[in-house]
Amino acid sequence: MRVAIIGSGLSGLTSAALLAKEGHEVIVFEQH
Repeated sequence: MRVAIIGSGLSGLTSAALLAKEGHEVIVFEQH
């Protein structure tokens, strides 16, 4: 499954890491 996460704060990065570990394709978007 492809997953997009908006925001790279603590919860966003944790979610991305856990989802990637489960085999999902993860993209994290962050505004600078």
